[in-house]
Amino acid sequence: MKPLLTQYGVTVIAVSKDAPELVRAHRERDGLTFPLLSDPELALITRMGLLHEAGLEFKTFLVGPTRFPLGWPTRYKRMAIPTTLILDEQHTVRWIDQADDYRLRGDVARIEGALAEVFGELKESSG
Repeated sequence: MKPLLTQYGVTVIAVSKDAPELVRAHRERDGLTFPLLSDPELALITRMGLLHEAGLEFKTFLVGPTRFPLGWPTRYKRMAIPTTLILDEQHTVRWIDQADDYRLRGDVARIEGALAEVFGELKESSG
């Protein structure tokens, strides 16, 4: 997906409710190169209207040499609704996709279609 986002000139920014230590571990584990912001108080998430009041909380421990988070469900807790937003150059939300399950993220084909709809079809390079 990164080459497609690069072609459209899209900047990716992700927000997580995880504490900074877990965010760092996630970035390192998955080799993420885009900003992954920590919002443990859910301030930005709430302000954006992306708060899920009854998300299933997992007790998480960092284990192993790569500090991989491992967890199991313990109770319901406030969390972010899994959401993909596409904003235009004026920071206006042009497309939104939300999931009921935190493990699901935006479908690549749907995001590609949304990018074409918002920014226009990519031109084939002739070279």
